[in-house]
Amino acid sequence: MENPLITISTFEKLEVGCFVKEKFEFEGIECFLTDEGIEITKSNKPQGIKLKVRANDSERAIRMLLQIHKEYDLDKIRQSSNIEEKKKILVPIDISDYSINAFKFALEIAKKTDAEVKILYVYEDPTQNKPVKYTASWEKHEKIELAEAYDKAQSNLLKVSDDLKEQIDKEMLKKIKMHFALLKGKPEDVIVALCKRYKPDLVIMEPKRKDEKKSSFIGSVTSKVIERTEFPVLLFPKSATYQVPELINIMYATDFNEADNSSLNKLLDIVKPFNTNFHCIHIDIENDPLIFGKVDVLNQLLKKEYSKYNIQCKLFESSDVIKGLEDFIKKNNIDWISFSSPKRTLFDKIFNPNKLKALVSTSKIPMLIFPV
Repeated sequence: MENPLITISTFEKLEVGCFVKEKFEFEGIECFLTDEGIEITKSNKPQGIKLKVRANDSERAIRMLLQIHKEYDLDKIRQSSNIEEKKKILVPIDISDYSINAFKFALEIAKKTDAEVKILYVYEDPTQNKPVKYTASWEKHEKIELAEAYDKAQSNLLKVSDDLKEQIDKEMLKKIKMHFALLKGKPEDVIVALCKRYKPDLVIMEPKRKDEKKSSFIGSVTSKVIERTEFPVLLFPKSATYQVPELINIMYATDFNEADNSSLNKLLDIVKPFNTNFHCIHIDIENDPLIFGKVDVLNQLLKKEYSKYNIQCKLFESSDVIKGLEDFIKKNNIDWISFSSPKRTLFDKIFNPNKLKALVSTSKIPMLIFPV
């Protein structure tokens, strides 16, 4: 691999790595913070935060690192309070234009919310399907495969970096704190484990990876992440625009569960810096007379807790949940969809395999899901 990544140093604490990374970047040395040493099955703590540079920058980087060690006691570097308060966005990517657009969208959100962005690239572990009994020759073969997979993953990471530099304003990249996680394993396992450790305020994902079926809107990896994580997941479809509109029309679809209050709090916190207009709706497909009472109860809560946002729940009648969503989206020029996702409720109704083919409008705009 031409001009590969070289590990210059390993840190136990992310804040120390970030400190050194900022010093490098001030001197014009491109560098990457990765934490591919994370344990997925035993612990969520990383084995080490690695600072990497391109091979042709390694001599200058080593000199710079020695100078930093002379000037600073890195053991005394502490995470400042403003970093602790900083919002965090996790963006799992694959190598595609689609991923670049999702990352651009994340930067737009980060710029407004003063968030840092962690880019996660997951590569396949070639040893996952090893035989029960294996020989010394198999171990040698396994080491070769691991090395090849890791080299390819680093090469892909560099490609992403080059693409970003070509397509994204340099001043924006300088202003937003950004680092990488390069991890191996099953994507859904890695994403969920990293969420537990990183605790992102928002996970921005493509609905499906590029290797999943074209016929489906949401893939198995994304479904499993939503089922297994507790953090908000924003699905960014391929056909969506990464530019955030000046006024965001947000639809919160409710199924009248206890999580509405918690989810609305998270939603309002995410979009606080933006100019927003809220629609809270329930798709009424059963003509249940008890629904009106549930609407009244929710509206009392909305009036009490969210009066300054002028949110009011309304019924929207339809013969089908998805058709109701699509009709409401078109009628009200909705920019983002959002809803809570308890098991066996609205999420299941929308993403039941038999209904996926009906998704048209809803696959064109971002969808913010609050797993509860």
